[in-house]
Amino acid sequence: MEDFIQSELQPTDDCGICSEGWSYDHIPVALKCRHIFGHQCLLRWLRGGRNNNNTCPFCRHAIYEADQGDSIPFETNSIWSSLCGQSSERLNALVVAIWRNLRSLRDRTPSGNYTVKELLDQCIFPALILASGGRYDSFKDCYSLTAVSYASLGHPDTPQGLAIPLIRLARLMDRCWFSIPNHLATLERTNIVFWKSNACMGLQSDTIDWNFINEASTLDNDRYFPLLHLFTVLISQVIAHHPRAQQWPQRGYERMNLVVERCCSTAVGTAWKGIPSNEFKNRLVIVYEELKRHQGDMNRISLRGNEGEEHIVRGLWQMANWKVKRVEMR
Repeated sequence: MEDFIQSELQPTDDCGICSEGWSYDHIPVALKCRHIFGHQCLLRWLRGGRNNNNTCPFCRHAIYEADQGDSIPFETNSIWSSLCGQSSERLNALVVAIWRNLRSLRDRTPSGNYTVKELLDQCIFPALILASGGRYDSFKDCYSLTAVSYASLGHPDTPQGLAIPLIRLARLMDRCWFSIPNHLATLERTNIVFWKSNACMGLQSDTIDWNFINEASTLDNDRYFPLLHLFTVLISQVIAHHPRAQQWPQRGYERMNLVVERCCSTAVGTAWKGIPSNEFKNRLVIVYEELKRHQGDMNRISLRGNEGEEHIVRGLWQMANWKVKRVEMR
């Protein structure tokens, strides 16, 4: 009997979903598998997703027989794919909400050293809820799975599952804070460039690697081209809004140092993994000088995600590749 008491009759002090203790408004409910959750938390779990939301959030024991009509898998890859397939209008609404929440978060934490919990609770989750629509909605599914998974893991400071691309997007946007004027953060075309640049990096890494940009700048494939597009937009905005030097350096190494400092520290920050390659730096100087000539000497508008802009970006980096190769052949 004592073995039974010690092993089977242990008290449960908090909810396995939200980790909060019990109260008059937070009533515990026991499932047949003996796991205990808050009544409202379990309702949100049951009603907030599809397919395997009919199982215990902890052990996956079936709670009830799933409806035949729930045909879209309630798991990371399917929800992320559905999220990326949403209309530009809906994705823009999500990104605008993230910008707004980041602004509030930065006001509270000027250092920008946010924890994963701060970014999820104060930035990502409110934006997903605001952008969500009907009962079966990709934004709502994303919130439900991410929130429950994060809570069940004990709120780690390393993102897992769907939290990976969401946290990466928030950090990418935050690092661009001083390069993107406030009015561009409200434009759908600019925000879609941010979304696509983050989406092209997939679900595996929560950091951005300079090797992605190094590879994309060769134009050998389109895998990370959306990230290169965003980077080129940031260069363009640096040129448009950065205080101009009194005199453009004449020596090549001085020009490179200036461009790399502005575009690889000012525009993006130092949070990316790895370093830009020397070959990339050579291409970058050429692209910078060409944009500087167009926006300064020719008084053309800066890049901001306008329709057809991808062709301009490809043209700039293709020209840079050609010039670098021509110099190498001499």
